[in-house]
Amino acid sequence: MSRKSRSNHEIVDEALNLDGNPENIRRFYDGWADKYDEDVVDIAYSGPDTIAGLMDKHADQLGASGRDTLRILDAGCGTGLSGEALYRRGFRDIHGFDLSPEMAERAAKRDCYTRAVGGVDMMKAADRFEPGSYDAAISVGVFTLGHVPPEALGVLVKLVRPGGLVALSTRIQYFEESNYRQVVRDLTEAGRIRLLDQIEDANYTSDGAGHFWAYQVVRQ
Repeated sequence: MSRKSRSNHEIVDEALNLDGNPENIRRFYDGWADKYDEDVVDIAYSGPDTIAGLMDKHADQLGASGRDTLRILDAGCGTGLSGEALYRRGFRDIHGFDLSPEMAERAAKRDCYTRAVGGVDMMKAADRFEPGSYDAAISVGVFTLGHVPPEALGVLVKLVRPGGLVALSTRIQYFEESNYRQVVRDLTEAGRIRLLDQIEDANYTSDGAGHFWAYQVVRQ
């Protein structure tokens, strides 16, 4: 099958043409880690700030005494841009994981994470983290072409307590070409989540828009 051009930026295009194989993804991001921050600045990547804004908007209804006490999981934390965006808004107990050890190592160096670990496949994260142990989970830039399947949303729901929040981004191509809508429909009809907020066709990168979603966990 011929490769599709999905971005005007060469390395982003490579990322969007990954095959979903965790080992291939890990190698790719390990190799990109040194230049990742520089490259995403070049494409005006705004996903982390938008997701942090959604968390900021809904933090009060999570029932904690303050946002600094909320336990948040950054799933697919990369080099830590989303953790840093959360930290600027007063969130303090931020835990991150990424498939790439090299990316997670850079996230840990930002000093905004309680803990950031690498080598974690999101589809198997419920084996590494205690179910229901987080007030919220975020995932930015992971629900995208060539990365995790939409079913990963169900994994994140398992890790968040009832009444908690799952907030994530979907690149528009992913939303249109994957079964993301069906997965959300199934989780909703099963009484596990409800849609709390959405930002559609928002700025994501200079060469593509994205959707942003916030779901309240009803039951795991």
